[in-house]
Formats: sequence, C-alpha cells, structure tokens
Amino acid sequence: MRLYLNLEGIASTLYSIIIQGAIFTGLALAFNLDEFLIGVSASFPMIAQVFQVISPVIIKKFPKRRFMTNVFNLLSRSPWILLMIFLLFPNRNPAVFITVFAISQIFGTLAGNAWTSLVRDLIPEKERGSFFGKRNVYISLTTLVAFYGYSLLIEKFKDPLGYELVIAAGMLGMLISLWSLRKVPDVPIKSSGALVETKLVLQDFNFMRLCIFYLMWNAVIAFSSPFFSFHLLKNLNVPFSYIGFTTVINSVVAMIFYGFWGKFSDRHGHKTTAVLGVFIACFISPLWILMNQATWRYMMLIDAVMSAIAWSAINLSFLTLPMEVASSSSPAYFAIYSVFGGIGGLIGSLVGGAVAKILSSLSFNILGIPIFGIQFMFLAAGFLRASVLRFLLRVRTKRYVPAIRLAINTLSHLSRNNAFRTNGVNMYDLRRVIRKKIESRLEEDKRWRVRRWW
Repeated sequence: MRLYLNLEGIASTLYSIIIQGAIFTGLALAFNLDEFLIGVSASFPMIAQVFQVISPVIIKKFPKRRFMTNVFNLLSRSPWILLMIFLLFPNRNPAVFITVFAISQIFGTLAGNAWTSLVRDLIPEKERGSFFGKRNVYISLTTLVAFYGYSLLIEKFKDPLGYELVIAAGMLGMLISLWSLRKVPDVPIKSSGALVETKLVLQDFNFMRLCIFYLMWNAVIAFSSPFFSFHLLKNLNVPFSYIGFTTVINSVVAMIFYGFWGKFSDRHGHKTTAVLGVFIACFISPLWILMNQATWRYMMLIDAVMSAIAWSAINLSFLTLPMEVASSSSPAYFAIYSVFGGIGGLIGSLVGGAVAKILSSLSFNILGIPIFGIQFMFLAAGFLRASVLRFLLRVRTKRYVPAIRLAINTLSHLSRNNAFRTNGVNMYDLRRVIRKKIESRLEEDKRWRVRRWW
C-alpha cells in the first residue's frame, strides 16, 4: 500500500511542477499574461481552497474516497491537454491559460481533501511523520530531476514544442498516479451528514484555533511570496540558470531534512516541528533586504539552504497537524481547514498586490547599499510571520515539546556524554536546576490560563 502511495506522489510531481515556479511563469508568459495577471493567477492555489467547503457534500454522496480522489485529479489535470492545442496557435489568449489554471486548482483542492481524509485512516498516527518524511524525500528527488529535465526540454526545443513536451510528461504522470492510487485500499467513511459534521467542526474550538492560525499564516505568506522571484528577475536581472541551480540545492537539502523532520515529528510531535519550521522561516524573509546586485549570488545560496530546512518542516507538519488535531477523519475537518487557508491566501494576495504596486517604483541607497521599495515588504513579512506564531502555540496536540524544554533535553544528552563541563562542574547539575525552575514557571502559566479561560 505505502509503495503505491509513494509512487502516486512521485507521478503526481511530474504534473505539479508545471503549475508552479519557473515552468508556470514561462507558460504564463507564452500565453501573454502581464505582471498583474501572473500575480492574480499565482494566488489561485490558495483561493481555490475555499471550494473545499463543498467537498464533504460530494463525499457524502460518493463515500469512496479513493475513487473520488482519482475523479477530481482527472478533472484537474486533463484540461492542460487543451493548452497543448492552443500552444500551436501564434495568437494566444491569456483567458485560455487563466481558465485552465483556475479549473485545475479548484478540482485539485477537492482531490487533496479526499486524499488527506483517506490517508488519515490508512496510516497510523505514530507512523505519519516517518511516512510523509520519506514520501517527501521521493517527491523532492523527483522534483530535482524532473525540473532539470523540463528546463532542458524548454531550452532545446523552445516554444511551443518544449512546453508541449513538458505538459505531455505531466499527463503521463497523471495516468501513472491514477493507476497507482487504484492499488491503494479504499476505506469507506461513515458519515452522519455533511451539514451536521460541518457544524461539529465549527464547534471544535481546538481545531478552529488551528484553522485561525492557518488563515493568518497563509495571509502572511501570500502577502510577499509572489514578489521574491519578481525582485530577482525584474530588479536584479538574475540569470534563470542560476535560479535553477539554487533550486537544485534547495531540493537536495530538503530531501535530507524531510527524513530528519519525519523522525523528529514522530518522537517530539508534529506541533513541535511546525513551531521550529515557522521560527526559522521568520528569519529568511528579512534577509532579502540584503539581496542586491552585489550579493545575490551568495544570498540566494543562503536562502536556498535555510528555506529547505524551514519549509521541509512546515510542509510536513502542516499536512500532519490537521490529521492529529481533527477528532475524526471526516472530510469536513480538512475542508474547513482548507477554506480558512484559502480565505487567508485571498486576503494576503490582495493586500500584498496593492502594497507591491505602490513600492515597486521606489529605489534608493542607504549607506551606499541599493534598496528597492519592494524589499521593505520582505522585511515586514519576517515580523508578520513571527507575529502569527502565537496562534500556533495555542493549539493543543497530543504530543508537544516546547522549544525551551527541547533545548534543555539536548544539553542534558550532551552533558551525559561529557560534552559540557565548566571548571569541573557537570552541566547536568545545572540543567536540573534550570529545568526545575522552567517547569515551575510553565506550571504557573498553565494555572493562570486555566483560571483565565474557565
């Protein structure tokens, strides 16, 4: 079963590469989309999540989730065949690309909802971290190889043949993924009614805390994410080949850390992994204030490594957290979670687009360092990412190790191995004193929160 789930993920990656990053941008330009339309289209994946609110209703009528996942994936990916036809025409209408991309995102989110609900029942909770960690390693490796291969096809055969070959490879991946998922057991879901389940989800205050965090996080990410590549290409004129080079480095580092974070999550909890990933991500965006013509070669390498470490933790934990926090495998949970994420993405995209339009024309020097107005968005994004971390800390999970306690446990392990000794004093003794005080403080905070809320 797990072999076929991994194969399904690998095959789906052949398609998913087309709808994001450089391949997506190249296709958009081939269909004559301007900067504004590219920005609007880039927000579709988040906005489309709002349509997941109808997913529980559909699955209620057709409770076989494996079958519905394949149906939604077929409806999501097959319209790209139309683009292969329209690429043959010299005059290409941007509306064709936007329509196909919008349809693919809507049905893609519905497929993701059914898939997540099914896998929650198939993979035991204690093994999810390791399973998704390994699965994401395979996906990262596929991304590395396929992205490089796609780039060679586009560079060698140009437009339109290069893009047609890339889309054809994505369609082959679609067929393989459909076949692979058919080999996975289909566990029927017992539903008490989509409307009833949706009301129960909305009354699950702990899960709603997770949804509120997801809304806030997506808003913050959508606020700035479309403009990192814009800054590289428009303001700094970074060669496309170097962007591809740093993408390869990012994928290699991510493969390493997916395995690490998977085992880490199983041991310390998915929330712990999410907190650490978000914490690291808070420092990445502000670094872009230093991204200029003189530093981009080095700063992009630093960004590639740090992003791989942070986002491998975030991508893994954001998939497993709703599985852990949800009280059941009802698709209503994952639909509400995705709807909140979609609303956040919509808000962030609209605000970010308006701010970017104002700042994009600004440029000046500070102490001889060239600064573009849009870089202040990156600086602000770092503080915004840090501000939403408190919403995640409010979510209760079955397993969670606070960062302070994790650091103390690490020091304890090292001290037992005689790694830390100062003037003959074993740091383990100091660790016990510090841990006692911190646990006392945490207990006092816990009692305060209890009195406050109840």
